[in-house]
Amino acid sequence: MVYQESMSEPLKLELDRSAKTPLTEQIRKDISTAIESGVLAPGARLPSWLDLAAQLGVARGTVRTAYEKLSAGQLIVASRAGGTRVADRPAAIARVEQPPDPGSFLERYLEMTAGPAIFQMGVPALETFPATLFARIRSQAVRAESSAPAIYPDPRGELDLRREIAGYLAVARGIECSP
Repeated sequence: MVYQESMSEPLKLELDRSAKTPLTEQIRKDISTAIESGVLAPGARLPSWLDLAAQLGVARGTVRTAYEKLSAGQLIVASRAGGTRVADRPAAIARVEQPPDPGSFLERYLEMTAGPAIFQMGVPALETFPATLFARIRSQAVRAESSAPAIYPDPRGELDLRREIAGYLAVARGIECSP
């Protein structure tokens, strides 16, 4: 349990160490739920990540990462002098309070794009695509590839590269060798 200065009841963070969900995500989710449900009021002070880590018995980096994710989500605000506090108007709550108006851009966009896409980049029109011709050319290429004898490269390497190395060794080191 974590007690807050500006809260009438303690914030209950219960960590399930046997769960597959990482502890960082559990802490972030519990604090986020407390903020969105109103248990943590705007401006409520949270314990430092060092104190919370000690209270929960987890590594400091675990709580620090959870706080950073909450800060990135604009649910909390961290400052050196004032400590970590719940944002005055958390972004998640602000989004919930304002339902989109019926003629919003998103609704109009979804309505316009509901049908099949006529022009899509990189996707050919199936009715105009020469599938039989494409299949015939592909099968010819496969047959030509499989009928060609396996040609292995020279195990000594490329001849041009060997010549260059031999030339370098002759000039730089005075070693006469053949490619």
